[in-house]
Amino acid sequence: MQGLAWVFFALFALVLAGMYLGIRRAWAAPGTVAGLGMVLSIVLMSLISFAQANMPAQAIIVGVLLGGLFGGATLAVAWYFQSHEMRARFAAGETYPQDETQTETQP
Repeated sequence: MQGLAWVFFALFALVLAGMYLGIRRAWAAPGTVAGLGMVLSIVLMSLISFAQANMPAQAIIVGVLLGGLFGGATLAVAWYFQSHEMRARFAAGETYPQDETQTETQP
């Protein structure tokens, strides 16, 4: 990999990590995080391929396939753990996640 490809790869890794954390921590609506993360993953993977002097058609195909696969895998893992956590909370009798900034005071 050349120098610019490493920069795009680092950004790609940050996008995947941000997408995972965005889903798990509910920083925004899950659909928004998923859509934006997938688009950025595809674009960055295409840019990585362009930076390695691949032909434009090859770079776009690589971007769509690999960016989509890595983005989809990241989303699948994040949603799996998120739904697993929600099921555990529901089984424990908690209907809504507690806001960590509020404290319950009961007499």
